[in-house]
Amino acid sequence: MDSLQVRTGQISLQILDDNGESRGVFKFNPQDIESAKRVFALQAELPIKQTEFEDRIKGVADDKERLLILSDIVDYFNDAIDTCFGIESSAILFGGAKTLSMYEDFFKGILPYYEKSSKQRTAKYRKSGK
Repeated sequence: MDSLQVRTGQISLQILDDNGESRGVFKFNPQDIESAKRVFALQAELPIKQTEFEDRIKGVADDKERLLILSDIVDYFNDAIDTCFGIESSAILFGGAKTLSMYEDFFKGILPYYEKSSKQRTAKYRKSGK
């Protein structure tokens, strides 16, 4: 039987926890334009949500209330990541951890793939437009 391989540009990364044990494989496609739009929009929300968190906890003296606010923001990003990359993506990436810094690590890890794809896409169309 004949076959056809379609290269979509999907990347698969093994995700390891702090102990070096595998959490699973995270898959994403930096060449997909819609995926890139969602990722860059989500990344732009991170500092906004961090500021929101800081503003919300300023007037809160109770540690339990502060933890609830942090939990809300982490849940928001986990839901956004699951919407962007597929259900359970946040569980593969972060396990049960709930910190804001893990999202910074996440974006630092995947943004270079999206930036490289964006440059390649732009270069391809510049060449064909001459």
